[in-house]
Amino acid sequence: AVWGRAFAEDDPENHARAKEYGIVMGTSHEAPMMRGIEEWNRHAVPAVRDSSGKIVTPGRDPYGGTGEWSYRRNAEAVRAYWRDGIRRMVDEDFEGVVTLGMRGNGDTSLPDGDGIELMTEIIATQRRIIEEVTGRPADETPQVWTLYKEVQRYWDRGLRAPDDVTVVLTDDNWGNIRKHPDPREPRPGGYGLYYHFDYVGVGR
Repeated sequence: AVWGRAFAEDDPENHARAKEYGIVMGTSHEAPMMRGIEEWNRHAVPAVRDSSGKIVTPGRDPYGGTGEWSYRRNAEAVRAYWRDGIRRMVDEDFEGVVTLGMRGNGDTSLPDGDGIELMTEIIATQRRIIEEVTGRPADETPQVWTLYKEVQRYWDRGLRAPDDVTVVLTDDNWGNIRKHPDPREPRPGGYGLYYHFDYVGVGR
């Protein structure tokens, strides 16, 4: 339901059917706020920039932005896209666990750079959107933040999501668990584990 697929768009009845079966929906660490990344890719054409950052070929997306999957360069459009994901969850009344944070398109590191300040801003913005759209405190909506690949560096350098968020630890793509929950740091939101049964990383 991820690569080349858009669960909510491929069949408009998918969310209703998931609810009927008692399936709680979530999205990849790459694609937060109840949106699949293909929902962006199908409708956005990213602008092309030169080495100085100047747009040389304009892009577009449904929100009037540059089409770039970039919080630094296309924040207003990305925020609107996220807002629509939470609004859809509310309007269609299906149960979801909302993914926080952000990674680059194609499940890569962010094109915006490796920064705690940026990730802090992204998570705070997402929590604010959740509150505004649901009309309830953010901690009443289940959320996860996955420490996949470079994101674990943010955690190791001290960044923490709010206590109600479930922190998902991950393997290193070769089957080795990189981090276990620290018993000295209990979280009301608890911890989860993201483990690949069928994926190995690049050669080494």
